[in-house]
Amino acid sequence: MYEATKPLSQRLHQFLADMTRLVELSPAEDELLTQAQQLMAPLLTHDDWLHPELSQAHPHHPQLYLIYADPASRFCVVSLVSGPGQSTPIHDHTVWGLSGVLRGSQSCQPFSKMSDGRWVPAGFQIDMLPGDIEAVSPRIGDVHKVWNPLPDQACVCIEVYQGNIGETARHFYREDGSRHVFVQGYANLPGMPIAATASQAPAAPVMAAPVVSPLAANVNARAPEPVAVVATTATPDHPFKLSTYPEVRQALLDKQEIALVDVREEHAYAQSHPLFAIQLPIGRIEADAGQRIPRRDTPLVLLDNGEGLSVRAAELFQRIGYSDIRILQNGLAGWAAAGGELFSDVNVPSKAFAEWVEAQRKTPSFSAQEVKALIDSGADMLVLDARQFDEYHTMSIPGAIHVPGGELVLRVRTLAPNATTRIVVNCAGRTRSIIGAQSLINAGIPNPVCALRNGTLGWQLAGLALTTKAQQTFGEYTEEDRKKTAASALALLFRAGVQRIDRQALQQMQTDPYRTTYVLDVRTPQEYAQGHLPGAMNAPGGQLLYETDHYLAVRGARVVVYDSDGVRACLAASWLVQMGWESCVLKDALPEQFTETASPTPDLPDTVEPIKEVDPVTLKEWLANRSNLSMVIDVGNSSTYVKKHIPGAWWLLRSQMAQDFSRVHKANRYVLTCDDGRASRFAVAELRNLVRPGIEVYWLPGGNASWMAQGYSTQQGESYVASPRIDKYRRSHEGSDHMTEAMQAYLEWEQGLVEQLRKDGTHGFKVI
Repeated sequence: MYEATKPLSQRLHQFLADMTRLVELSPAEDELLTQAQQLMAPLLTHDDWLHPELSQAHPHHPQLYLIYADPASRFCVVSLVSGPGQSTPIHDHTVWGLSGVLRGSQSCQPFSKMSDGRWVPAGFQIDMLPGDIEAVSPRIGDVHKVWNPLPDQACVCIEVYQGNIGETARHFYREDGSRHVFVQGYANLPGMPIAATASQAPAAPVMAAPVVSPLAANVNARAPEPVAVVATTATPDHPFKLSTYPEVRQALLDKQEIALVDVREEHAYAQSHPLFAIQLPIGRIEADAGQRIPRRDTPLVLLDNGEGLSVRAAELFQRIGYSDIRILQNGLAGWAAAGGELFSDVNVPSKAFAEWVEAQRKTPSFSAQEVKALIDSGADMLVLDARQFDEYHTMSIPGAIHVPGGELVLRVRTLAPNATTRIVVNCAGRTRSIIGAQSLINAGIPNPVCALRNGTLGWQLAGLALTTKAQQTFGEYTEEDRKKTAASALALLFRAGVQRIDRQALQQMQTDPYRTTYVLDVRTPQEYAQGHLPGAMNAPGGQLLYETDHYLAVRGARVVVYDSDGVRACLAASWLVQMGWESCVLKDALPEQFTETASPTPDLPDTVEPIKEVDPVTLKEWLANRSNLSMVIDVGNSSTYVKKHIPGAWWLLRSQMAQDFSRVHKANRYVLTCDDGRASRFAVAELRNLVRPGIEVYWLPGGNASWMAQGYSTQQGESYVASPRIDKYRRSHEGSDHMTEAMQAYLEWEQGLVEQLRKDGTHGFKVI
């Protein structure tokens, strides 16, 4: 045993003496914990007493060291040492305890038990710094998970427990709710010092502790595998700061502004990503960031899956003026290792929210067979397809009318003047069916309403035929119907707690340098094109709720919506608030103020170097000249390219230009283009670095749109595709040889999102 010198041991000895006197009084638990916290405080404010050998971190998992054990087994004092990024499993204590940070930092997530036996995150994550103390007990809650959030520093916690915690049978819990017994023991090896001895402590000698590996099981139980965050190096090979999973999670819980940006292509993004991560691929940053993330000092956290794209993206963001840029520590793997939930597919917040709504509100739905029987019987009913027109036109329920989700409430009274007419809302799967049907219900529409369960996928799985190239769409609403609907929509707005603001308040929001404010026109694209408020973006209500992550990239931002009818904005805002957005309705948006006809285009950053431009007329002449070969390279959307592109143009994924350019035919001159020319402008410099000296590289301003505006012909197909088409996500049931199984799996995935939300704990959804 080590004989501590008096200057180093006095603080500990005083605490042990005081703690012994306290437990001898046998106070009630709440009083004991309160007084014990007061006794611990001086111990944690001075880091000069703990022997170094009792603060050694293990390279793979936390260590528990015994400092003192009361001879009567009334209490013990231990040190818990966690290396960088190390975490415990979810576990309990079965006794009262206090945990205080002496050195470093510790994060803690409490858990609570569900009716099915599972343990899920409960309440807020607790982040502790030196001097902070937290209490546990079976009475107040003693099931939690703790971890060291620091990437380069060990965390040392001093803990006091009832009894002898190293000899107490406790439990750790797996995600499926299974419970496993373990006896933790202590890391003190034979001969290792124990800080307090019989001669120094106010009680008898410290009890010998069994030598057991941290969180090991007893002879009757299997030990859990250590859960650890893969720690980043203390000096990363880039100048950008790192953000940890706990930091990002806390920002989301606190509703702080944050843009969590996945810079991979959509296919990779759709395989796995955090719930609120938006997808902004590296090839679109210069073109799209200014519109999607308008405030240049917005906190950005960039992530990839180890491809090295985050650093490249950070450099781009920095070059175009963003100032608060961080990279997610260890990317996607670090998020998962730290306990973060990962989601597949796209538009997940919206899809998950719809499932949450159905679970909370029990939104009525009919199966495909039930709806088909109603149609066949000639029942008084309407099937309303809530998708965009191109989706409806491609494949729809026989007899369905195209009414996008944002238009349903405004137009249904005119479409179904008889209050007994049944309304069935459908989409391709579940999301827009559920939200559309529940919108009608929330707005007090008198008709019986239901969703088509599982949409057109469910219809196909039932073996029923779909219609192609349908054209039936909604018409104009009557003023009488609008007034009735506006009154109920306003009542819904108030019930949801949404504020209405005037133009002056909006101007104040827009000039606030510390907050992001999105202004969205939720009317149809046709109405928007005829005139809208200057600076407003078009976000048709149904698509806004279906693709929220596309329209609203900054979580925690403010959202102002408006319309011209008093209905659509109320519905959109009522849903946004339930999705956790700070949303309000502009109440005095008047048609005479809709003076803008073009979509707002943010100022694009300058290119690194001056670039050469070519107009469509000249480009057409170049392409016709076979003696001086010119080649067009399209770096836009691959789906759009396949449908329509400049004849002979190659499609090349900008993020893989260096790897894939060699597949493009050799030419004397190259011209870069894309859908509108915005992204291709910034690819010129990259291509210059790949061509031989003397080969010229040009940019087509306005892109393919400028070519087609001249009336020039286009080509379709993918004969000249040089890169894999990973910029677009293709679901497993799209083109699958096992379509039935794939469609069923997709629907089951959607229905499983509620459970994923519970595990994630950051969604902030609140259904009225």
